[in-house]
Amino acid sequence: MQTRANLWRAVPMLTAIWVNAAANAGLTLLPVGPMQGTHAGNLVVNGSFEQGAPAPGFGNIQFWATGTALLPFAVPGGWSSSGSSQAYAYWGSSETTAPYRTAGSDVLPDGQAGMYFGNATAWVDLPPTFHASREVTFAGSPAFTIGFGQPVRLWQSVPTHLNPAPAYLLSFWVSGEMAGYGAGGPGYDGVFGLRVSNTAATDPVYYFVVPSGGSSLYGASTRYEFVLTPFDSSLPVEIEFINWGHVDLTPHGGLGTTELVIDDVIVNAIPEPSALMLLAVGLVALWRRPRSAVWVLAPARSRNLCRRQPAQVRRR
Repeated sequence: MQTRANLWRAVPMLTAIWVNAAANAGLTLLPVGPMQGTHAGNLVVNGSFEQGAPAPGFGNIQFWATGTALLPFAVPGGWSSSGSSQAYAYWGSSETTAPYRTAGSDVLPDGQAGMYFGNATAWVDLPPTFHASREVTFAGSPAFTIGFGQPVRLWQSVPTHLNPAPAYLLSFWVSGEMAGYGAGGPGYDGVFGLRVSNTAATDPVYYFVVPSGGSSLYGASTRYEFVLTPFDSSLPVEIEFINWGHVDLTPHGGLGTTELVIDDVIVNAIPEPSALMLLAVGLVALWRRPRSAVWVLAPARSRNLCRRQPAQVRRR
């Protein structure tokens, strides 16, 4: 149980996030820390991919990339997808009993079905740099050559315009193929793309790490969390995940990399500071009550915000 001091320390952090986000349209990447997103109030439909999910076990998987020739085929409700006729991206789990994994990923954080972005091999013309923040950067605009001809994409339009707030929290879990079995290490970590439309005048793709497990500096899985502020509050935002394939980095002195698995996608409205203070007062009152369940605000480390790319992505 957290103390009242810890609880109150969380309020200025969340307030600072709100003030920064309200003043600047874009994305703010939060550092690794306690999960801030909640399933209560999630604006994403079927964010854990459990609605209509196939039964556990590899024999029950369903291929989800629209355009694939593989069967059985199904796209999770609420989501849209695309891929080549050869794409083998699948929905489901590798195991028939808990703990559940998808394509050998780390244990899924919520439920028994995840999304694997299987798409064979790809190459990129520029060497990537993998940062401790889990961002991946290139010296220019990278061009991917894809063995199957096109990437695998999964996206959803999120109705932020119908749920007005100054800012929103985007949260999702990422692991790599076979990362849960210690198969990875430095050099095996993959790359995926994230596009969040309506957070800038343009809709750029940002690049992030897919943890490979084993001795990887990023572990076997990670949770990405961002504060996002719509560029036009009268429009929804669209969350899109992109996988080009197992990116072969041997031309750049690297290795063949793992592929993307995602689960537990959340978008929550962030209340204004006055609401956060009222919430904290209520939490302290609950904390004082004997034998009561206590909801707490998870604190996170605080650092000054700095810009990574022009006016869109920042790290906290």
